[in-house]
Amino acid sequence: MNKAIAVIGAGNGGTAISAYLASQGASVRLCDLFPQYIEGIRKNGGIELSLDGRTEFHRLELVTDDACAAIRGASLIMVVTPSFTHRMIAEKIAGTLEDGQVVVLNPGRTCGALDFLNCLREKGCAADVVIAETQTLIYSCRRIGEARAEIYGVKKEVDIAAFPADRTDEVLALLHPYYPQFRPVSSCLVTSLSNIGALFHPTPVLLNIGRIETDKNGFLHYIEGISPAVANLIHQIDLERMAVAAAYGAEILSAEDWLKKSYDTYGDDLYELLQHNKAYQEIKGAHSIDVRYVTEDVPMSLVPISELGHIAGVDVKNIDAVILLLSSIYNRDFRAEGRNVERLGIRGLNRAEVIAFLQSGKKA
Repeated sequence: MNKAIAVIGAGNGGTAISAYLASQGASVRLCDLFPQYIEGIRKNGGIELSLDGRTEFHRLELVTDDACAAIRGASLIMVVTPSFTHRMIAEKIAGTLEDGQVVVLNPGRTCGALDFLNCLREKGCAADVVIAETQTLIYSCRRIGEARAEIYGVKKEVDIAAFPADRTDEVLALLHPYYPQFRPVSSCLVTSLSNIGALFHPTPVLLNIGRIETDKNGFLHYIEGISPAVANLIHQIDLERMAVAAAYGAEILSAEDWLKKSYDTYGDDLYELLQHNKAYQEIKGAHSIDVRYVTEDVPMSLVPISELGHIAGVDVKNIDAVILLLSSIYNRDFRAEGRNVERLGIRGLNRAEVIAFLQSGKKA
């Protein structure tokens, strides 16, 4: 196996990560399953990266829409795509993965690593691979035009965990030469249950659904869409998320503490912290109900939190209510199509068995 790094996903995060890794001397192969997203990069042979006031061109070893060609022999595979594509990617590469390869989901959302590896096993992949997930994307960044990426900010710390948890050090050994910011946590339960998007995305869409469909002028998602009453429901959902984490022994931050740690904001409660967060001031609300804040964050974030809660006997009635109401509104069964116990491979396991499974990768 060589030192090549494969990056799957040519969106904002994937182009930024590819260009940065190439700037650090890595041999980078960039893949996107949709060829229209890589035409400009392939034509240019690489990506222009704007970072710290400088813009420099960085050549890539390979630009392709063939995921198997991209990962073949690569020691590290960085998946930088929306979570609803994770299974599609796993199905594509299942037959090509080799012993010793490491796949990192940037980020995993909730239970991403577990879902990804379970999909590989369903497709007959027997390779000894490690799947890791990050709590969030390391960059604030944007892809500009055909072949340029701009990095606006780099997070000082990003939590990461492997599945199984006892192999996180193998992942860090590959990442730290490029990204010392990654900080190991006890298991994927920590990264998964720290998914703040599960709180701040679906519920405001649900409670502003009429406005989204009829208000031609639009509105600001956080500042106008999260009123004191909406913030109160989000807070109740957060208490349920925290209770699920406590049941599994995962130490995570409350939404309020996360906001205080992540941003320059202030306030006595969740509503005030959101209102005073300058980073959220201009973020616009959805213009239609066909928005990833629901179609991704409900099945890939709220559903697995709910499923873990049910296994542990935790009351998650508010989370369940949001899943049920949005499923009815969208005429979709988000629980059935989401990361449920079947897709995660944990049906029939109890709380202690789930914890042990995430630690060792083996079922009792």
